[in-house]
Amino acid sequence: MCINSGRVSVSIFRRFFSGSLQSCLSVSCAWTSSAMMALAGVALSASHAVAEDRFTLMLGAQEHWDSNFARNAEVDSEHYTRATASVALHERWSKQDIALGVSGSRYAYAQRDDLDVSFYEGKARWRSDWNSRVKTAFAWARDAYAVDRLEFADKDVVARDDASGELTLGMGKYLGLTLGARQVAQTHSNKLRDYLDFDEDEWFVASSYSTANKSSLSLRLREGSRDYVNPVPNAVAVLDFDYRQLEIEGSWALTRKTQLGFTLGRFKREGDVNAGTGTQALIDLRWAMSEKMTLSLNYSQSEPAVGETSDSPSSVRTGKLILGWEPRSKWLFTAAAGYSKQAYAQRLIEPARDETITTFSPLALTYQLSDLLRIRLDTQWVDRQSPLVYRDYDYVQASLGIALVF
Repeated sequence: MCINSGRVSVSIFRRFFSGSLQSCLSVSCAWTSSAMMALAGVALSASHAVAEDRFTLMLGAQEHWDSNFARNAEVDSEHYTRATASVALHERWSKQDIALGVSGSRYAYAQRDDLDVSFYEGKARWRSDWNSRVKTAFAWARDAYAVDRLEFADKDVVARDDASGELTLGMGKYLGLTLGARQVAQTHSNKLRDYLDFDEDEWFVASSYSTANKSSLSLRLREGSRDYVNPVPNAVAVLDFDYRQLEIEGSWALTRKTQLGFTLGRFKREGDVNAGTGTQALIDLRWAMSEKMTLSLNYSQSEPAVGETSDSPSSVRTGKLILGWEPRSKWLFTAAAGYSKQAYAQRLIEPARDETITTFSPLALTYQLSDLLRIRLDTQWVDRQSPLVYRDYDYVQASLGIALVF
């Protein structure tokens, strides 16, 4: 399990206009140390003008083509449509900052209408600067996704609700102390997988240091417990566990054009099945090669707990390379490549093994036809290599979408 995390791709609009590299590389969850991420809203991240709007309404539809939807060694293609709608409100007055957002998605499949599904996501945030030294923040986020066929062959939507609150005390010009708590609940819509539903409670304390050039460094201690609310009857062992994690997080402006962000953590789990120590890591290097071209290098490492999903590996190591080019204000081209190595412990009917996933996204194009209308094109090739025949496959994905933003 990725302790202290939620799945990445938080808003419908950001998912709609972001590449699919990350979703193909993360088999359980994409780990990040920051549980108090700011509400992204529902506007296109590349469009600052839309992102600053007080109220935003988005309507979109995206057509997907998948050459191997069933995720097996045989060719089994599928075409499906994803329709989205979202609203967001962002209000600032005095030293208060409030943001609200909710979005809905509908998947409709051409050949497998039994998999048609609808679900919603949402976010809420309230930040207050009571004075120059005391700040508070409260946040709630609900992320959801339809499972991949490799993880589960039937219909299932995984939803995660994450609520948190924190109090920050300024200790001088550059030092700060933060106290906070979180509650997380993960649920599955399919009753056959409700044994993976869990509740998680956590408290944390952090000390941070920031500089005048907006660089920062923090040391954080997290402690909590996870309880699976629908355990398998007469199970020999339970998945519940307590955990403690110490982590260091930093964001550093190496040069005017280069930014380095990292989180390194060491955790200990105490439970029946989930016990032991491990390491979490996330390193991200961004370089503005020119005014129109950017390069991003990313490395992540996690050790998911048993029960995070029905297909949880014991360790995941992923590297990504993303190149962005904006030749004109209305055009954005992106190319990406990634490599992930996943280790699996021995199970009752499966041997211990390593699997690799190679991804290549030669073209992702976003075109802004007007202030209201945007078009998105994505292409991707994915190759999964495994010693198990039914898990050794490759496939090609393409999608074309349109969105109206008001």
